[in-house]
Amino acid sequence: MNNIFNMTKEKFLDIQNYDVFTFGRPPICIDIITQIKGLIFENAFQNAQWFEIERELKVRVLHFDDLIKAKKASGRNKDLDDLEHLIG
Repeated sequence: MNNIFNMTKEKFLDIQNYDVFTFGRPPICIDIITQIKGLIFENAFQNAQWFEIERELKVRVLHFDDLIKAKKASGRNKDLDDLEHLIG
């Protein structure tokens, strides 16, 4: 992960090489994901849930069931480990 956030329009639209952009540094960060394996955008967007973080600040978050589907579809060790903690 880069220390400096360097998203450009070209990188954001180049989903073949870039699909996640991170704001901040773990553990205090958010990811903007442009493509997720195992999910169809329209369905995931429709299922997403709104959460009020603080008064007048709401964020749309991937539904838990879709998060599980995406982590299974990724096949990455990190995501498979996450699954054990999320559903196990």
